[in-house]
Amino acid sequence: MLMRVSQLFRPPNKQTSVGFAIMFCAVFLFAVADAIAQLISARYPANEITFFRMLFGLLPAAYAFRFRGNFGKKLTMHRFTGHFLRAIMVLGSRVLFFSGLASLPLSTAMALQYTDVIFIGLFSVVFLSERFNLSMAITSIVGFLGVALVSSSLTGNRASFLGTTLVLLSAMFSAGSITQLKKLSRSEDPAEIVLFFTIIATILSGMSLVVGWVTPNARDFGYMAVLGLTAGAAQLMLTIALSNNAASQLASFRYFGVVWAIAFECLIWGKAISLQAVLGSVVIVGSGLYLCWSSKRIHAGGATA
Repeated sequence: MLMRVSQLFRPPNKQTSVGFAIMFCAVFLFAVADAIAQLISARYPANEITFFRMLFGLLPAAYAFRFRGNFGKKLTMHRFTGHFLRAIMVLGSRVLFFSGLASLPLSTAMALQYTDVIFIGLFSVVFLSERFNLSMAITSIVGFLGVALVSSSLTGNRASFLGTTLVLLSAMFSAGSITQLKKLSRSEDPAEIVLFFTIIATILSGMSLVVGWVTPNARDFGYMAVLGLTAGAAQLMLTIALSNNAASQLASFRYFGVVWAIAFECLIWGKAISLQAVLGSVVIVGSGLYLCWSSKRIHAGGATA
């Protein structure tokens, strides 16, 4: 019993700590990209925003591929079906999210999208054969309660039923893409995963421009460029983090995105933060910190079993 208590407060190992740090940076950059998308979502169709997000995301993906010494290496896609399936799910998630973002506050949309943690935990056990852990499940539920507090405090009259439905569907696609990403990361190099995914997604989203296109002005084009670069860097960090940590282990850490969204709403749009939103944020951060400190105990238990 004393051994179990001491393991609970033992800090995580270096590999796990690095994975958490990279995931934290990825969540912040994703929040920045979503804030930029919020600025332009009412003026441009979702498929066009998604295309520029993928197009400019090619730059950090190609840089990372070259940085790892693979630039002279012949590109060989061993698992085309897996890469293609992930690209489809990410595109579906982004288009649905950008469509719903036009009628929802940023923090509310992000809070709703983070319901994907429920699906991530389920998919990780069913499709990735990851070990089910009651402590991790309880942590995810507590974090989701924090998301619910934030969401209910900020929804108000601006949240439409259609926007909410679209973002919830986006969460399901997002969970599927993260599960597929974890499957690919077992055998594929992170830089190659991001590069292949971005190339496929850029081509597919580019084909959709025949359906909807609005010529952007210079300022909005710059916004879209920064959105793509930021999201591309975040996608690379997410891939690296998932290659070193269990998918369900990192799921609750993504709740920090809601905290960043609240900060951006306050700084960019001048919205006041309610006490309920603050309380929800504290619950979100607390669940993420608990998951970080308990990760070594969870993996130690799995190794013993």
